[in-house]
Amino acid sequence: MTLYDTYGREVDTGMLREEQAAPTMAGVRNIYSVMHPSIGLTPERLTGILQQAEFGDPFLYLELAEEMEEKDLHYLAVLGTRKNAVAQLDLVVRAASSGSEDQRAAAMVREMIAEGLLQLDSVLFDVLDALGKGFSATEIIWDTSGREWFPAQLKWRDPRWFAFDWISGEEILVRTLNGQAIPVESGAPPRLPTHFGGEGMYASMRSGIGIQPMTAPLAPYKFMTHFAKAKAGLPIRGGLARAAGWAYLFKNYVLKDWVTFTEVFGQPLRVGKYHPGASEQDKQALLRAVSRIGTDAAAIMPESMVIEFTEAHQNGSAELYQKFCEYLDAQVSKAVLGQTLTTEMPASGGSRAAAEVHEGVRRDILNADARRLAATLARDLVRPIVELNMGPQARYPKIELGLPDDSDVKVFAEIVAMLADRGLRIGQKTILDKLGIAEASADETVLGAIRGGGDGIS
Repeated sequence: MTLYDTYGREVDTGMLREEQAAPTMAGVRNIYSVMHPSIGLTPERLTGILQQAEFGDPFLYLELAEEMEEKDLHYLAVLGTRKNAVAQLDLVVRAASSGSEDQRAAAMVREMIAEGLLQLDSVLFDVLDALGKGFSATEIIWDTSGREWFPAQLKWRDPRWFAFDWISGEEILVRTLNGQAIPVESGAPPRLPTHFGGEGMYASMRSGIGIQPMTAPLAPYKFMTHFAKAKAGLPIRGGLARAAGWAYLFKNYVLKDWVTFTEVFGQPLRVGKYHPGASEQDKQALLRAVSRIGTDAAAIMPESMVIEFTEAHQNGSAELYQKFCEYLDAQVSKAVLGQTLTTEMPASGGSRAAAEVHEGVRRDILNADARRLAATLARDLVRPIVELNMGPQARYPKIELGLPDDSDVKVFAEIVAMLADRGLRIGQKTILDKLGIAEASADETVLGAIRGGGDGIS
């Protein structure tokens, strides 16, 4: 049976048994950073890095985005907050319908990913690396040792090992030394993937996708590719690092000036005095003593010389540096979290009402991130699991990510109980699926109604 992925590309099951984007020691997928674009970063250099990313080679941009997370603690904190907010959400697998095949598919997916050994919390955090960089690619390591295709591991791959095609700017390509030209059948017209309006797996340079040298298309059903949408446009321009890069650049300038200012004006002025008859050797000894007092807090000098300490001048410029850094951090907080109240308390204080409003904005962003991530999981993980084990289906299980809400569950249970008392026939599987609870097996101990002070377990 021939399988086709969401984009209409034919699935080669032979390629699913090999790792396509594993790191290499001497190839183009090296784990080490050697460029360090953040060193000596200037507005001109940053502009060049961003333009190069737009033209299909985001290597330097992705390395800069990684270094921004390591060097700017505020950016690391707010980005981590947004990732963790989604990664800790409850994942629920729901059947497409109450039909037996749909229920079986949902049970299989639930067993493999929701109740399996994939460590989804860590995996989802890595997938959300797309928030900063614009995209992420997670390779699925399939286990075929049993009777089923089982996703044994989900491995996050360094985004520097990928590029975008030259024409559309939307197709992710893996960097490889084994890249080949685009295959076009003899006498057949070039074909496009369905998401570009065509039917086939590849396209010619003049038709929509340009395969770069030393790259290859991702194998269907081999990767989870997640895109963050901070703004509309090319995927590489949708990451938060692109907007935060300018704040990072300006903040670096300010911090350097602030450190220099503190070094000069943060210590008392040390004045060495010598007698008119002092020799050049005595003057040099005094200069060394004055310098060492500033660094070592200890020095020796002739008894005939004097060192005086003058209180450092309190200059208002220090506050200017601090305010500018706080302003830049606030802009980054707005871009990443949509608000600032949970990261910076204003000098005038805050109110509970304001905090609730800001939390509401964060909830909107959280829900949007969760919906996009759920769509990625359904497209790139759930559908491959179902099709590889059960073949193509009319409908596929749904993935939902959301915060548990006990009040909603209570209201739902009360409504169901009321409708059941009035004679409405409600299927047990439907209720379990709605609550995200798996059906108990035949030999499993189950909960029951409490009678006569029992423990409610039967």
